[in-house]
Amino acid sequence: MRKVLIIGGYGQFGGRLCQRLSDIANIKVLVAGRNLSKAEALCKQHGGNLSPQAFDLEADIETQLKALEPWLVIDAAGPFQSVFGHSYALPETCMRRGIHYIDLSDSGEFTKGIAALDTEAKRHGVAVISGASSVPALSSAVVDAAKPRFARITSIEGGISPGGKIDIGLSVTRAVLSYLGKPLKIFVGGTWMHEFGYARVHKHKIALIGEPALNRYFGLCDAPDLLLFPQHYKGVDTVRFYGSQELWLIHISICILAWLQKRKIVRNLQNHARFFSRVGTWLGRFASERGGMYMHILGIDSAGSPISQQWNLIASEGDGPFIPTLAAEILTRRWLEQDPRPGARPALSQISLGEFEQAFSSLAIKSEFEDMKPAPYLYQQVLGENFDELPDALRAGHAVSNTKIMSGRVDVVRGKNPLSYLAATCIGFAKTGTDQPITIIMDVKNQKEVWTRTIDGQSFRSVLSKDKRPHEIYERFGPVKFKMLFRIENEKLYYDIVSAKLLGLPFPKFLLPKSVSHERVQGGRFFFDVEIKLPVLGRLISYKGWLV
Repeated sequence: MRKVLIIGGYGQFGGRLCQRLSDIANIKVLVAGRNLSKAEALCKQHGGNLSPQAFDLEADIETQLKALEPWLVIDAAGPFQSVFGHSYALPETCMRRGIHYIDLSDSGEFTKGIAALDTEAKRHGVAVISGASSVPALSSAVVDAAKPRFARITSIEGGISPGGKIDIGLSVTRAVLSYLGKPLKIFVGGTWMHEFGYARVHKHKIALIGEPALNRYFGLCDAPDLLLFPQHYKGVDTVRFYGSQELWLIHISICILAWLQKRKIVRNLQNHARFFSRVGTWLGRFASERGGMYMHILGIDSAGSPISQQWNLIASEGDGPFIPTLAAEILTRRWLEQDPRPGARPALSQISLGEFEQAFSSLAIKSEFEDMKPAPYLYQQVLGENFDELPDALRAGHAVSNTKIMSGRVDVVRGKNPLSYLAATCIGFAKTGTDQPITIIMDVKNQKEVWTRTIDGQSFRSVLSKDKRPHEIYERFGPVKFKMLFRIENEKLYYDIVSAKLLGLPFPKFLLPKSVSHERVQGGRFFFDVEIKLPVLGRLISYKGWLV
């Protein structure tokens, strides 16, 4: 009889995986971990082929595996992030002993790095699969299912929002705390860059026909997709993945912790994971058992037209935590029927969406695709038919469907008046400098564009949104929000400030800033010339330059 050793077998995910495998007659599932009494309790609860087993990853792995002689080892213990010192000792030992290996890793670095063991795995004739979880196993299955609709996929965004009424496991808590406010490597606009954990907080709706929708706030999180998808799906220029908490109090707390850790006011939050896990579990009594996941895919069809699809999943009755275990279950059942292909690889495109849907059918989990019509570009919405009157370089620069990055050079001059200089500092404008490098990242989210301008290493951000009136647009810099009127004259796009607010309070007319700003094309390049003046105080900021 084949033995399947599940390390962390009585944990939040490992316990559910053991439950799912307990009905297979021709195997023995070893529910393993350092706490034998917990393993015994789970075996007593679910019965079947389950058997308790003591196993300690910090002890001699080789000796323990030699004594047990499993056919397959599944690591459901985690956390897999490098900060916890999680190494490849377990899969390497499994390979040497001819044991197949699967893990539920949610760490991008760990899951991507498993490919380094490929040659050795093939030599020993075993399969080594990392990331057999919601990401990247399920997320890549969704993208693969949508792929035939697209001639080219340009952007992939995903998110997971668990129901709050669960025991928040210690490993999960440690993993989340480890990346809050820390730089995450992501692929945006065709360029690798870093953004901070739980940045880009936004509200997103997950909806299915006939089901109450989930409207929750999401923040950027660590996931294998961030590192794996750009290479796996050729042509993709932007990949992001988000996490969410159901309870508003927990969400706000995570935002605060991310801010504190980013600024190094606090450090090593993961060392306090036990406290946060207990608090989160206690607060869960005020939450629901409904969770969800989404994948939003943008691209173009064979005619070159933009198309968009979103896949939505909603889990109810507390069945959401089964989702991260289903890939390991599917692979285990498949390998029992047919020997797996030897080699070490991430769980990318290893399982079809149809196989996942079959597993969903025995749980309170529903999913479906939704065709979405891509919205016109923001500047196209504001300018209407006049958008097509813009010179080619301007029109291309403002054709932002998801994320666009432009770079160039800029001259910046701040006002000399101490009060105007202070105002520029509060808003976040760059400092005075000549021929400085500039990069602008334009991100579309919820019908708005977020512009992050980085000038000589210093960044400031503004948010643009459409007004109800034609040709009028809002731009918010921190506490200040300007309303501007667009006009096109002599192939130049002019911005005229018509009103402004500070912390929601309108500026009196006599204090309204004046704008002498326009965009134009010169030598095929996108040129900008922006100057904002304050009554009495004079120049607030002036920046002129070009972008490509």
